Amino acid sequence: ILLPSLLALAVSVSSQKSYDGYKVLRTGMLDQTSADLLREVQTETNLDFWKEPAPGRSADIMTSAEEMESVTAWLTSHGITFHTMVEDVQQLIQETKPRNNTGMRSSSKRYTMDWADYHDLDTLNEFITSLADTNDFASIINIGQSYEGREMNVLAIEKAGPGAPSIWLEAGIHAREWIAPAVATFLVRELVEDYAEHPDYLDKLNWYFIPSANPDGYAYSWEHDRLWRKTRSDHGSILGCKGVDPNRNWDFHYAETGVSHNKCQETYCGPEAFSEVEMRNIRDFVQTLEPVPVLGHCFHSYSQLWLWPYGYAYNAFPENKAEVQQLAIDASDALYQVHGTVFDPINSADLYPAAGASDDWYKGALGTRFSFTTELRDTGKHGFVLPKDQIIPSGEEMWAGFEVVINRLMELELE
Repeated sequence: ILLPSLLALAVSVSSQKSYDGYKVLRTGMLDQTSADLLREVQTETNLDFWKEPAPGRSADIMTSAEEMESVTAWLTSHGITFHTMVEDVQQLIQETKPRNNTGMRSSSKRYTMDWADYHDLDTLNEFITSLADTNDFASIINIGQSYEGREMNVLAIEKAGPGAPSIWLEAGIHAREWIAPAVATFLVRELVEDYAEHPDYLDKLNWYFIPSANPDGYAYSWEHDRLWRKTRSDHGSILGCKGVDPNRNWDFHYAETGVSHNKCQETYCGPEAFSEVEMRNIRDFVQTLEPVPVLGHCFHSYSQLWLWPYGYAYNAFPENKAEVQQLAIDASDALYQVHGTVFDPINSADLYPAAGASDDWYKGALGTRFSFTTELRDTGKHGFVLPKDQIIPSGEEMWAGFEVVINRLMELELE
């Protein structure tokens, strides 16, 4: 009699979702048939696919202890091989838990932010505010509030002045991908604080950066559920499921492929395009930029990929496919030179067709010349729960790739 009440007590005391007994299974290389079968499973169940099923690739599936037997039996019965990639998800979360950063700012530093650990939303915002406060060419632009009322702030770096080509950087649209805002802020710090090493990068280009495109989800991943992906909006799910996949919510070939209409699923695209206020805020802001940004760049994890558009369907390519693809290849080559990390430069749909993503919208609707999504480290050993000692090396290698992109953009503007 005592046990259920003790369990209830344990749940109420801990506001953090526990992943005790959860493992991540990795399938063998999938063919078209097995990939299609798994995509059906993904649509019909609430299994969390850390890596989506695609032909010629493996899929990663997080499975609870309760589901393990039925999932492994199903895989075996369909001839899909698998092994355990993450033995204990909760242990991984515990091992990578950030230290408590409150009051960590030393008197010599203007901000708490560093790249030795992950940081919460307030720290990300304090960091960009500090850069704006200490550089007369930078400012904070408030682009609206999130569903739960959090301020969405963009760092504008406008040293190049009106009319100069601009770059838009978006990080953290998927809440649990903590390495994304960490690496994006690493790059922005390099741009601003190490200006003297590469003055042209700010003298000739304007930059606009949002450190967390999904602030409610990010806060929730810190406070309640480390593996939360979506926004936190309420669309009337009878099961109480919250949120929309914000990277399936953009109005470019919306809901055509790779989405779910089940409100409880990770890839739920929402009731309509731009149902999510955060995505509307970003849309409305980037549409004010003159000229249209030459690049829209989105930071995600994981898989070590440099993705180029379009992602909504196989063989759907932009008119300047050759230059976009070549730049992804060249950037990945430069990235590799730093720490030997291999990034695969591929078309987004070759990974798996998925419509309504922001990078597709930047290219196809907004009209950026280039649009990329980088899937940062790793290839699955830690997945979304990447140890903090990989933040700086991830930033260093991404900076090398980014320098190739920046230099190419400056060349093109001179042509």
